[in-house]
Amino acid sequence: MSEPPLVPGKHLLSARRRVERAAAAALAELDPFSKQLAVAVDEPDDVDLACALQWAASSGITAAEAGEKLGVTMTESELVGWVSPWPVSARHTRGGMTGTSVTPTSTAADLAVDLADWLQTILADAGISDPIPPCPAHPHPMRPVVHEGGPWWECPNGGLVRPWPRTVAC
Repeated sequence: MSEPPLVPGKHLLSARRRVERAAAAALAELDPFSKQLAVAVDEPDDVDLACALQWAASSGITAAEAGEKLGVTMTESELVGWVSPWPVSARHTRGGMTGTSVTPTSTAADLAVDLADWLQTILADAGISDPIPPCPAHPHPMRPVVHEGGPWWECPNGGLVRPWPRTVAC
């Protein structure tokens, strides 16, 4: 018989949703090439959750304080999910799988931009030579950045090009 999880999945749902929404926003911005990727968000393992529980206890931060800083509502039992690293994996249709981890305590825009940057690299490493997304004035891809609290695309040579048209929600 296996042991129960350190933190029940229901207490991880709000943090999971934040990571999944950021991944979906990044994938939408890299369309149509992103259709070649299968992206999964997994729950933190018990070791990461135990570290997050210990950090939360020693830091003295409350869910109300964390939620206020992030602009979200969370309960004390959900706090550990928000301060834990979340594994995100991507598998390309040509084979190969890679992973990263993100922390939901980043702003929604930072999360989406970080994931878009990571996914751009995966697509380039898979041999896609088209710039994703293409810079309107140059033959290179645009770079995801956060500007005034929202995700934007920027030309590495010429500054901001456009905001992401899809809303990145918490």
